[in-house]
Amino acid sequence: MSKIKRRDFLKTGLMAGGAVILAKQLAGSSYSMNRLMQYRSPLDGEIPDIVTISGADPEKNMPKLLEPLGGIGQFVHSGQTVGLLVNSPWKHTGYYTKPDVVLSVANLCLQSGAKEIVCFTPASQEYWERGVLYGKYKSAIQSFRYGSDRIEVEIPNGVSLKKARIYKELKEVDVFISIPVAKHHAGVIFSGNLKGMMGVSSDETNRYMHSPDGDYTYDKHQYLAQCIADLNLIRKPDLCIVDATECALNNGPAGPGNTEKPGKILAGKDPVAVDVYAATLIGFMPDDILTFSLAFKHGLGELDPEKVKLVELN
Repeated sequence: MSKIKRRDFLKTGLMAGGAVILAKQLAGSSYSMNRLMQYRSPLDGEIPDIVTISGADPEKNMPKLLEPLGGIGQFVHSGQTVGLLVNSPWKHTGYYTKPDVVLSVANLCLQSGAKEIVCFTPASQEYWERGVLYGKYKSAIQSFRYGSDRIEVEIPNGVSLKKARIYKELKEVDVFISIPVAKHHAGVIFSGNLKGMMGVSSDETNRYMHSPDGDYTYDKHQYLAQCIADLNLIRKPDLCIVDATECALNNGPAGPGNTEKPGKILAGKDPVAVDVYAATLIGFMPDDILTFSLAFKHGLGELDPEKVKLVELN
């Protein structure tokens, strides 16, 4: 059976039984299931590229997740300002980053001596209240600063996107942590770290990224994917943490739609490698996702699982 074509994916999305369908489709794919599974374990003394952990308690699991990467202290030092890029605007579960994942990361940053937490995209009170940890970290949430003024920046190596208006805080923070949810996206199939960067750019820039004419369309798939890859040249995250506890399989970015529960949180420094792994958790084929290959061409990360060191924790 031939593999699912990108155009078909965009028309229909991936329904609830997609993981089973995908396993059958991959038998004839150039990106075989065996290839997807050929991550290697790090040797003694090596730092992994991706760490995953299973479980429903992010507050308990976050320190364990980051330990193989050197712990939060490897990324955040005393007195630093930490910027968090969170996918928070949507209301349907599986289409937004769980607030408890964000709060668990923010808490570790503060424990490591962070001076301030900046959430680039303003999050509503309702968003934070969805989390079990809201009451415990209410005072911390109230201290968060959000993105305010935007600045225009040049993207010298951009192919389709040569400049962008972004929150000025993206350039100002000492540490940049990306915390997306893994989900379907109607324009580029998959949304994670790479697609999530559109959260720092203005509505005007995002309209241009969808279409050079300023139309909010999902029809210009290759153009949008190239613009996303270009946007990621502005600043690469210091740490990527992907919420793959519950993920949307179709009707992204906003939903509603079908969801799958991989029950995992992922961490790593490479936004491409982490996105590739996250996409496979919910049945998406990496060679059908143009943002991955275009970001790889920009030198933003590793595309080949055989070159990626993986640690899976329970």
